[in-house]
Amino acid sequence: MPTLVMMHGLTGTAEMIRPLAESILSPSMHLILPQASIPHPNRGFAWWLRDAPPTDPLDEASIQQVENSVELVVDYILQEAPEGEIILGGFSQGAAMALEVMQHSSIRSSVKGLILISGKVLRPHNVAKYLQKNPIPAVWMHGERDEMVPMYQGLEVYDALMNAGCPLLDLRHAKGHMVDLSQKEKIVDWVTSITR
Repeated sequence: MPTLVMMHGLTGTAEMIRPLAESILSPSMHLILPQASIPHPNRGFAWWLRDAPPTDPLDEASIQQVENSVELVVDYILQEAPEGEIILGGFSQGAAMALEVMQHSSIRSSVKGLILISGKVLRPHNVAKYLQKNPIPAVWMHGERDEMVPMYQGLEVYDALMNAGCPLLDLRHAKGHMVDLSQKEKIVDWVTSITR
């Protein structure tokens, strides 16, 4: 049975991303909603947390938090869906996490698709190198008015996918840091096509 793994964004929770995740599932799919372990001071959780502006590159401490979060997600996947195909997805920080989780040796052969919404790439060289060897079909959604993750950072994700020859569903929109629900049916159709 194919599995969709959807990761929430900064200040989010597994339950906050559940409605979106459930709405794009194919009928035969299993759903996994990992939750980050770092409490955010305002609400929810973070996969990594620091004081620097979100557009700045991550420092060593933040990268260590990312790597710890990757292990948390992979352990969860191996417990809940040890076999079968996986689609990794996420919103904002969750999308950045999907690009990190896909490279993990324990699950990378099972990853058949990516859903990347309003995200950025944390380690561009690593991701580009990995995708060149393992092009993965992907949904890429980003808003032209996104102020949290500016479009130029979103385009770094887009370029890594395109340069690697990944089959890509481009769902850019004119809105901000959000899921463009007017294009959700295109994601549903894509998920169905990947899990056939």
